[in-house]
Amino acid sequence: MLLKNKKTYSLIGKILAILLYIIFIPILIINITLIVQTYTNPDHLPSVFGIKPAIILSGSMQPTFDTNALVFAKNTATEDLEEGDIITFMTADQKAITHRIVAINTSDNTITYTTKGDANNTEDADVVTPDQVEGVYIGQIAGLGGKLLFMQTTSGMILCIIIPLLLYVAWIIFHKTRENKKEKKRSDALAAELKALKEKEPPKNL
Repeated sequence: MLLKNKKTYSLIGKILAILLYIIFIPILIINITLIVQTYTNPDHLPSVFGIKPAIILSGSMQPTFDTNALVFAKNTATEDLEEGDIITFMTADQKAITHRIVAINTSDNTITYTTKGDANNTEDADVVTPDQVEGVYIGQIAGLGGKLLFMQTTSGMILCIIIPLLLYVAWIIFHKTRENKKEKKRSDALAAELKALKEKEPPKNL
């Protein structure tokens, strides 16, 4: 029974380690990438492989997506945009807005986009220029934006980043310590066996 319990604990430990490697490390790398881009290029949304996440803070696009949804915009050539496309763009005061294009305007060889929230009664006051466009909407995860906002708070960082990191480090230390103990036990057993064999050797005849 004891041997069976040890095997079960060992299997659980290996599964937890694999989950930490598969889930935690990629998330940590992505978060670091987004944070670095936020500070190095504050005029644009950070991106990972050309995909830019944005958090919806209002209900202006209901029912397409709700408040606190995390939406994803993909880099696209602005000349390929059409009426009806949903785009994410940066306003003059550096706010990311995700609204639908309701008109494409051409004046003096200059293109601008008139946008509007699906739930709004009026169009947005300012037109959007191509350089403001961050990308075209490709999908969302409902509710995840609110959780990410929480992660940006002190409590959220402690709960979602620091504690998992400490647990990961603790697991590595625990695993290494256990392996060292096993190796020492094997070495001690081998030394004891060699000693016993030497003691059993018959004395050499002079």
